[in-house]
Amino acid sequence: MEKKKGLVLFPCDGGTRERLIRETEGLCDFVFREEGWTAERYREALGEAHIIIGEPKNGDFQYCRHLELMHSPSSGVNYYVEGGQFPKGATLCCMTGGYGNVLAEHMLAMALSLCRRLPEYRDQQHDHKWELRKFDKQLEGSTVMILGAGDIGTTLARWMRPMVGKIIGVRRVAREFPDCYDEMLTLEQLDGRLGEADIILCALPHTPETVGLLNEKRLRSMKKDAVLVNGGRGSLIDQEALCRLLREGWFWGVGLEVTSPEPLPEAHPLWDIPRVIITPHAAGNSFGPGSPLERKIWEFIIPNVARFLRGETPENKVDFATGYRETK
Repeated sequence: MEKKKGLVLFPCDGGTRERLIRETEGLCDFVFREEGWTAERYREALGEAHIIIGEPKNGDFQYCRHLELMHSPSSGVNYYVEGGQFPKGATLCCMTGGYGNVLAEHMLAMALSLCRRLPEYRDQQHDHKWELRKFDKQLEGSTVMILGAGDIGTTLARWMRPMVGKIIGVRRVAREFPDCYDEMLTLEQLDGRLGEADIILCALPHTPETVGLLNEKRLRSMKKDAVLVNGGRGSLIDQEALCRLLREGWFWGVGLEVTSPEPLPEAHPLWDIPRVIITPHAAGNSFGPGSPLERKIWEFIIPNVARFLRGETPENKVDFATGYRETK
């Protein structure tokens, strides 16, 4: 069997490089993009690569003459699904299932901060003010709705199970669900149920089904004192409608880890609404030498690439028709 050529764009330490080379020995020769590479050297490597680990720009695919597999270190790959430039016949794999803990940590931190009014107290601290705010919102006894009952949403549900009264999950298709949920709905069953939730946590990907799902009508169907946190994709929420409702006094608080567009324009009114926390799509920003997230990503990618090179079907293969990973 002819040996393949691979290109690694995602940073990795020496030990990871050695493991990748060792586990694909005899099947693929990998090169690792270095900081000093010229544009010409990069295009040359793209043209030779059968396997790419990392995230090239859509425009880079014009140089890919032999691409068979691209493995992204991200869970959301709609940039490639919708870009229209990914080479036909090549396989795209994603890291769905890799970010559950870090994104769940971030979303839970947002929800708790809003419930306990921590942003307001931080503002008071800047002004050197000691002033008790109005009462807080408790998780105890509350109903939580999680839009997106995949890896991230289910991690949230497991962690919040001892803290809340009821957890309702929402997913694209109906199937069995873990017992950390009390109930599971499909997207089609969402209308008429949003008003039950005290806290709504969103971890849905960007797909044709989810764009604008939380429109003005659905936002107004939520409790006026609900906490809303979006950690999936900014396209889920009608932001202009959200601004109108917030100005009317709607929502206890809103946490936005994602927006549409990104970055959020400097003059956008959301920046100046006190009950809103905005973070710059930072929940997955847990990389670093030896970090748990980086180890987890490579522990999945290396055997998955080796699996593909042996002629086996890799895990987390993306279905371009749905934008999700293929399900068995």
